Amino acid sequence: MSATDDELNIPAGESLVPELQARFGLSENPLAMEVPFFPDASRHHALETLRHLCGFGDLALVLTGGEGVGKSRLLAELVRSESSRLDFHAVGADSLVSAQALANALIGLAYRGLQSSEGARDAIYGFFRWSETRARKGRRMVLLIDDAQRVPPDVLRLLLAAYQASDRASAAALVFSGSDELVNLLGLTEDSSGVYQIHLRPLSSDEIAAYLEPRVHKAGGDVKALLSPARLEDLSRLSRGSFTRLRRVAPAVWLGRLPVQKDSVPRFRWTLNARWPALALILLAASWWLVSEQYDASVARENIEPLPEPVRKSVTIGPGNPAIETPEAPETVIPEPEPEPEPEPEPEPEPEPEPEPEPEPEPEPEPEPEPAPEPSFAPQKPAAFLPVEEVRAWNAWTIQVVAGNQEQTVVNVIEQHESVLSIRYTVTQRQGKDWFVGFFGNFATKAAARDAINQLPRALRSRSPWIRKLSGF
Repeated sequence: MSATDDELNIPAGESLVPELQARFGLSENPLAMEVPFFPDASRHHALETLRHLCGFGDLALVLTGGEGVGKSRLLAELVRSESSRLDFHAVGADSLVSAQALANALIGLAYRGLQSSEGARDAIYGFFRWSETRARKGRRMVLLIDDAQRVPPDVLRLLLAAYQASDRASAAALVFSGSDELVNLLGLTEDSSGVYQIHLRPLSSDEIAAYLEPRVHKAGGDVKALLSPARLEDLSRLSRGSFTRLRRVAPAVWLGRLPVQKDSVPRFRWTLNARWPALALILLAASWWLVSEQYDASVARENIEPLPEPVRKSVTIGPGNPAIETPEAPETVIPEPEPEPEPEPEPEPEPEPEPEPEPEPEPEPEPEPEPAPEPSFAPQKPAAFLPVEEVRAWNAWTIQVVAGNQEQTVVNVIEQHESVLSIRYTVTQRQGKDWFVGFFGNFATKAAARDAINQLPRALRSRSPWIRKLSGF
């Protein structure tokens, strides 16, 4: 039980299952269903990566993620789907307490061919050299170390160094699974080569709904009721995206058994509810006061008395003014001046000739449209398809079982034998047209590929399979 569960006092999910089934009419516990496999949250992509690299890769695989995000479930699905062509061996982390314990475990897996009297380091390196012969016989070994963060770091690094010193394309594939600290325990950096990390992130709220919906439906429950927005929010918050925590808290959420956290409930809730209306009233009063002040100031300016206008006085000089008397003088007649002759109008200037319009420039030719890019190839069966560049990079032998100009022809053969073989295919060019090639296996020698032909189904042997180099595709 985690600290959060202790604080909330959530009862164990298993104890509430009978009541959960009785209240909601569930025929079984939806949280205990291992199938269907959950493909969302990049789980399907991680599974396909493990399938491909365990069968044909030359990289050590490191599967990391938080507690309960589904690492062990992903490895179980890998074993279930690929055990027909790969030889899986789970090595318990609790038994790998030292280099000698690791050597004893690997000697037990080798059955024979290794001497227990050898030193621990020599035995570990010898195991990976011995495992190369298994791949040449058509069945590659895969070592699974779950909860690898519990293994001492020196043992982990010795195991990784022994694998990297072997022929990694045919030696036993190495898969570490554990928490995020596993990267540091292995001594990996950004520049480390020969290792591929796959990280599983926690589930989002929508992904939790997608995970639970088919299980609730299969158990006969009401999906809308059990996965309502309020319940889904509680499931996401309490589980933190972990499958393990989700199985624990879901029954308590569905039955309404979540205790109220006292610290989260305010003692005077009305004060919190009234804070927004109070803030609005304060803003309204402040704006009213500001407008009132501006109005009073404008009224005060209008009420100021205007200054008296100055009185203009005029003095009249002449007989009408009794204060001033002048002797009369004889009237004199002043002749009106003759009007000046009007000037003759100036002649209008002749209009200047208009300039001839310049010829319009010829329009530039429109650029030719660039050719549309050719659409990229989308394989009909992505899980079995490999780009030809990746195939050519392998320095190994393979068995070509089918080829043709039609992709559907190759896909039909792959699907017909998918239950017993893992046939891959790629596309190349032949006489200017697409040429689809289906092939099986990744063999170190031509003799090993020839021996593997005898293990093919009769329908494929009748097609005259061709042993060829992968680099020659």
